Amino acid sequence: MKCNDILNNSSLDHIKKELINKELKKNIEYLEKKKLKVLDLKNDILKHSKLYADKLLKLEKRLQKKIYNTYNFFLEKYFISILPIVDSIDSSVNLLDSLHQDNSNDIYISLKNIQKNFFYLFTQYKISVIESTNIPFNPDLHQAISIDFSGKYKNNFISCIIQKGYSINNRLLRPALVSVSQIK
Repeated sequence: MKCNDILNNSSLDHIKKELINKELKKNIEYLEKKKLKVLDLKNDILKHSKLYADKLLKLEKRLQKKIYNTYNFFLEKYFISILPIVDSIDSSVNLLDSLHQDNSNDIYISLKNIQKNFFYLFTQYKISVIESTNIPFNPDLHQAISIDFSGKYKNNFISCIIQKGYSINNRLLRPALVSVSQIK
């Protein structure tokens, strides 16, 4: 009986081993499937993270552009509101210059200092003044309000600046009011 028990036990051990091996194979297959699934999920996450990173980069660029445009729009509005003051100061200085009086009085010196401060402010914000004469008329920069038939300049050239024009960052703030030469 002991022999039969031993044989039965060994056959039971063998059956247990087979069952354990089958279970182990099932678990290994299951683990392999889960590893593949985890790998697919990792790839999806990487793909989506790259997609979202690209979207964030595009959003950041778009926001930077909007901030830049808003800043420039503010500067334009601000400087357009200042231009009448600058024009008044320029015309006052020009009037005092044309009177040929002693230009050492306090008012003249103060106006010249204010004019220099505005010029410094304009250079800081890259505002350029359109005030050149004897150059071809450009309708993008100039607004013709009179015609000069004197013959001193070539045809369609700026003969006189009546009011200065201004541009900021190559965008026109205000066109220069000019007199344009015409040959009869």
